[in-house]
Amino acid sequence: MTFADWTAYFRANQNHLAELSWDDTYRLTERERRAAGRSLQHFQRGESSEGHHLYHHAQTSHDADYLAAMRLFIAEEQGHAKVLGRFLDVQGLPRLRVCFTDNVFRWLRRLSNWEHTIRLLLTAEIIAAVYYRALYHATYSGLLQQICLRILRDERQHIAFQCSTLRYLRPRRSSLGWWLSQQLHRGLMIGTTAVVWVCYNRTLWAGGMGPVGFAAGVAQEWERAQQLLRTPAAELPAAQGSVGHLGPAHLATQGQ
Repeated sequence: MTFADWTAYFRANQNHLAELSWDDTYRLTERERRAAGRSLQHFQRGESSEGHHLYHHAQTSHDADYLAAMRLFIAEEQGHAKVLGRFLDVQGLPRLRVCFTDNVFRWLRRLSNWEHTIRLLLTAEIIAAVYYRALYHATYSGLLQQICLRILRDERQHIAFQCSTLRYLRPRRSSLGWWLSQQLHRGLMIGTTAVVWVCYNRTLWAGGMGPVGFAAGVAQEWERAQQLLRTPAAELPAAQGSVGHLGPAHLATQGQ
């Protein structure tokens, strides 16, 4: 896929969060609030970045298609934050102004060059793809499950988008430099997996993921990303512009 293809995909996907069941009267039980409330607050905060640093890197590409795709990607992430924030409001859960894990990732992004910023983003997308799968199974809220399905599908496409950017950047690096970056990224992925488990294991347990299952889910998404990095862009399938058939039956077979 080219960046023009990604721009077309993000444009086609802009309204997929518009039709959610906000009339759902279900309220999270105390058990659900204990299991998922804190992690929801943190992930909502993490999705709310304005993306200034990322957009600055995109501007240095001097590629109009990439710049347009990145602008739409940032807007899509902000759409996730808006929907999650509204859900928190409905459930009477306060939105966070400060989140330690989010602050750490923002600090690392500010210190990183373009490639490493994308690798940090890819790390977050991989974690999110597993987290929202667990969150879906951790609640009986139909509205929250709808949100999880839509965000989960977006996160999997975001993984592919970040991999497209890394493939674009790879010719700028020597073979040794790329290999070293890959090893550092692998270490970051392992460390982030451990931190996320420690911080949010209540949600993961409630979603049917113990530490082994969570690590296996992350490893599965990591390997999918590596496969995308190894596949020539011309051979990649086009992204789909609709929510698609990602439902309970599919989720039940993923990482459980």
